[in-house]
Amino acid sequence: MSNKITEKYFEHANFADHEEKSLAEITAETNFQPEKEIFRGQIYDKDKVGSLIYKGLWRNKPAVLKIQGLQPDVDEIDMINAFNNQNESAKIRLPKLYNGSKWNSKNGYGYLILEYIDAPQIYKPPFANQEQIQDFCALYQEYKTKCLKSPFMEKEPNEQSSLVFTTQRVSHWAKIAQSKGHLAETEVKNVEKFLSLSKKHLPSIKMEFMHGHFTYNDIFKLSDKEYVLMSNLFWSYRPEFYDATFHLWAGIKSIRDENIIFEQIKKYIQNWINEYKKLPIIRQDSDFEKKFNIMMAERCIGALLVDIQNQNYGINRDNLVARLTELFRELFKYFTNKLE
Repeated sequence: MSNKITEKYFEHANFADHEEKSLAEITAETNFQPEKEIFRGQIYDKDKVGSLIYKGLWRNKPAVLKIQGLQPDVDEIDMINAFNNQNESAKIRLPKLYNGSKWNSKNGYGYLILEYIDAPQIYKPPFANQEQIQDFCALYQEYKTKCLKSPFMEKEPNEQSSLVFTTQRVSHWAKIAQSKGHLAETEVKNVEKFLSLSKKHLPSIKMEFMHGHFTYNDIFKLSDKEYVLMSNLFWSYRPEFYDATFHLWAGIKSIRDENIIFEQIKKYIQNWINEYKKLPIIRQDSDFEKKFNIMMAERCIGALLVDIQNQNYGINRDNLVARLTELFRELFKYFTNKLE
């Protein structure tokens, strides 16, 4: 069983309505001293807050408090403990868990008090430099071979098949886009094309246990020998090499320079592919590029259906939405053409 976040879009009540009361209860119970909010987890909309993170002090040391308002299918405390019990990497670890309480219906929330990590991200979006690409790839090899020795949750029925899992997700995103009035005719056709290609390619692609948010936002580099992995609510089953593409999708959708063109992005992604193919875990898979391409196509269709329209842009929103839509449509065409 994996945690479902976006799948709960239509049923989730806004936790922001209870945040002040919840924070007051937790601080009274734990003596955590909040200094500032540093993260607000939203399911696409501002009125669908699922979690909150505060920086502060706990027992006179820097710490973060995460309040989990959205009921998880698997509690993050259990995820952290299960990971620590099977992790064999000397380089990759999770933040230390100081205190916590699992989600319960009486409170309507759970919480974790975690070590505050004062370190840079493994790279800053939208683009990594060559040294950072090599660093990330080396870490990817380590994570795949040392952190994933055994899954710590069972597959649900829809996680048995990459085709079933992916088509359900895409259909859900399309319903969200339609409900918000963002389902353009071009995307309807793109969904049809993607689902057709999925039937061709996904039956031969396995579902694997992995970190579903393996991206620059969630990897902090304390040193060349120590990396800390965040967002541990997102250990889950995904199609093979989803975790090799997720950070690329995240970086591209963070672009705010309208002068960046498709050819730049295509060249950048090809550079990543070249570096990935040097890794032992990639070299042993002759179908890596096919799997990478279908996962990039899946990331593009997700961006086009829900992500682009539901980001914070500040000023110049309309131009940036239009530009990112154009870029992701070009990327979608590029990767689907490779699959035909």
